[in-house]
Amino acid sequence: MSSHTVNPNSGTTQSLCRVIILGSTGSVGVQSIEVINHLNDLSKSNPEMRRFQVVGLAARSKQEELFVQANELGVENLALCEASIPTSENIRVGQDAALKLIQEVECDLVVGAVVGIAGLDAILESLERGIDVALANKETLVAAGSLVIEVARRSGAKIFPVDSEHAGVWQCLQSLAHDLYAPPSKMPSGVRKIVLTASGGPFRDQSREEIYNAQVADALNHPNWSMGIKVTIDSATLMNKALELIEAHWLFGIGADQLDAVIHPQSIVHAFVESDDGSIMAQLGAPDMKSPIQHAFSWPAKLAGCASKLDITKLSNLDFVEIDSVRFPAIELAMKAIRVGKSAGAVLNAANEEAVNAYLQGNICFGQIDECVCSAMDNIEFQAINNLEDVYRADMQARAYVTNLCIKKAEHIP
Repeated sequence: MSSHTVNPNSGTTQSLCRVIILGSTGSVGVQSIEVINHLNDLSKSNPEMRRFQVVGLAARSKQEELFVQANELGVENLALCEASIPTSENIRVGQDAALKLIQEVECDLVVGAVVGIAGLDAILESLERGIDVALANKETLVAAGSLVIEVARRSGAKIFPVDSEHAGVWQCLQSLAHDLYAPPSKMPSGVRKIVLTASGGPFRDQSREEIYNAQVADALNHPNWSMGIKVTIDSATLMNKALELIEAHWLFGIGADQLDAVIHPQSIVHAFVESDDGSIMAQLGAPDMKSPIQHAFSWPAKLAGCASKLDITKLSNLDFVEIDSVRFPAIELAMKAIRVGKSAGAVLNAANEEAVNAYLQGNICFGQIDECVCSAMDNIEFQAINNLEDVYRADMQARAYVTNLCIKKAEHIP
């Protein structure tokens, strides 16, 4: 099995990294394929570089798009969570399709880009098998961080963060560590605080009253990033940043008191790492997901990239604004989840997913999304997480609570 952590420029024989992409038809999945094609093009002129071979693809329901990808990449092994076709020798269908793909197809790297908790079992299985994971799915760590990190540490598998903010933190931390650093690992000494940046979404300059009844089309009109529907709504409520704070807690082993987030409208600085001596290191880059994806694939090497380039001479200003917890209560909910532990992350994540679905279906208004989550966090008793069943139990409880809340709400959610 090819080791993903071998420097691609250190050997004399071209190594091969076999990749499975979970969520291949989504935004991160599509861009992961673009990055792989780019890196393989680079390897043609450098026989010492690692090559990548996609050996498996998984999607929720976009079977035609999946088949097009498979044909273009020459991939035989596929997985579809929801499909109108029967299971065959190389096509797995059903809720456990992605899990079966991991169990049955050998690989060296798994890209976790499935939206929501759906990909949790497949990611956990990958780590159990000692397979490195390029993780774009926040919910995996938010809902089951204690399980995921313990499994990764036990197997020695690495978790490469694909979110631009976590990739930024990771790059800053590498410069502070005395050896090559990849999470989950012990935090380098001398780190005082990690700060993630948030664009603020489409409503960053509006009051809570102004955005309370915001239309779906307005909430989806993100000024900087092109993302999936659920992530874009989360960005508008800042729940996306809340989930990222919980994810950072698990990835980098750092507590709520050492985590923070600020609104940065330009989305140029992705993260800050403050040292004990007061110095602050920042990671900058154009708002292009292909950059953190490539960093995850090619670490520890720095190779010619296919992402948009940042021209610092064109930067007129960089603004950083404190987050108003009244307008955006999601951040405080994340800090509560980190401090409480247990099933708090699973409850927060599931409650938010269900509330976002209700909003998209027209059953609640925009301002009631985080009200639903807050109510769930206040009224559901958090339990210890010892296994996947505990995660799923908390997930189902939170979904049922929010569903019932939306049914009873009429014009007001308590």
